[in-house]
Amino acid sequence: MQKLKILFLDIYKKEGFRINKDVNGAFGTGNNYIGGFFTKLLARYQKESIFWPPIYFASTMGVAEKLGNNCKYSTTLKDANDDFDLFILSSSIVACETELKAIEYLKNFDLPILVIGPFASTCPEKYIQQGANVLIGEPDTALFTNSKILNQLTTSSQLIYPSNKQAKIVNLPMPSWENIFEHKKCVMGFLGSGYSLPIYASRGCPYSCFNYCTYPLQQGRNLRNESINRLVDQIEFYIKKLKVKSFLFRDPVFTINRKRVIDICNEIIARKIKIVWGAELHLKDIDTELARIMAKAGLRIVFVGIESINPESIKKTKRQNAPIDKQLRSIKILEKNGISVKAMFIFGFPGDNLNNALKTINYALSLPITYLQFSVFTPYPGTPIFSEYKDKITAKNFEEYTQWDLVFNHENLTTMDIKYLLNKSYKSFYSSIFRLTRIFYRLAKIELRKRFGIF
Repeated sequence: MQKLKILFLDIYKKEGFRINKDVNGAFGTGNNYIGGFFTKLLARYQKESIFWPPIYFASTMGVAEKLGNNCKYSTTLKDANDDFDLFILSSSIVACETELKAIEYLKNFDLPILVIGPFASTCPEKYIQQGANVLIGEPDTALFTNSKILNQLTTSSQLIYPSNKQAKIVNLPMPSWENIFEHKKCVMGFLGSGYSLPIYASRGCPYSCFNYCTYPLQQGRNLRNESINRLVDQIEFYIKKLKVKSFLFRDPVFTINRKRVIDICNEIIARKIKIVWGAELHLKDIDTELARIMAKAGLRIVFVGIESINPESIKKTKRQNAPIDKQLRSIKILEKNGISVKAMFIFGFPGDNLNNALKTINYALSLPITYLQFSVFTPYPGTPIFSEYKDKITAKNFEEYTQWDLVFNHENLTTMDIKYLLNKSYKSFYSSIFRLTRIFYRLAKIELRKRFGIF
């Protein structure tokens, strides 16, 4: 096969807030808090302190390089030229129209254009109409098991359906983070200063919130695990090669398999690896023993979805929440062990109203957590719940799907209600001197562990 020179383009819309294509099942979000002065200030801070590209993009580039191709990563169209044989673009709902404009520009070079990622795979029509090819399915495993795809691409737009099933992630080459770091470093402010990386211990999620969640759209509902030894080998490699000291596990739910989590932590501890890391988990999985060993292995922040305390909303979205008393016990256990909890809530669920939303804010403010996030319920194309909302959508383009904008006619809440609720929740939480002091204290301890291996 001909060895190709490939430009991997990760294009972002220019905004005053952070756009992240990796989160939300790699559909992406934009922290457009749309509230008052305080929320705008918070959005600006996050834009400056947090960046990493989609992990599927880095992994796909690793596969392309393993196949012998010469790859380059860039976030700017200025690097595009006719010296390349192929352009590969990341896709997202939150930068969709910007990506379409990029495709229009790239067509001037008369070279094949391939768009990859969960969003394009779920909603390929606009990319196809614009003149690009779209790879359906998980791009890294698809190319790994269908190595001829890249050489067979043409300038004619088409949907590409891989012939094989998903490859085992234990067989995939390492993501090409070295290549990415040559253009732009990855940083995650909530894990302290210095370089950070996202990493997978598993893919897939079996929980019933797939009704509105985008993660299973490409990863599926079956859990697929990375080898523990290979996972920790990767961590050691990135520490030595890229000077990375913090990692964010991007598993949809890191703690699904309790024994496996303990085994991962024991391997990190046995190798005397001094890192800090974060993960998304479910509060129902937490107990004192698990929290202690995760903290000993370097866990310093967790992201937990609580979403709402309105029973009607939880039922309608098929959300699996831990009971209120269990939520509080788990949060106390985590925070007591030095693990900062970022509790995530959602305004605008089905059945939600202003009164229920204010009750959820009051509940959130009562929790002994370090960080708080409120976003807006968004029915995404491809999810089962979207069929209930497709005729209510008011958004004119996909880039309005930031997860902080109301994109449909809600039965009880208006756009002004959402703005009011967002501003009230963030201002009430983050204007507290006590909470800000707690955040700075936790970040200081993170820095001490990263520099000296203590705490």
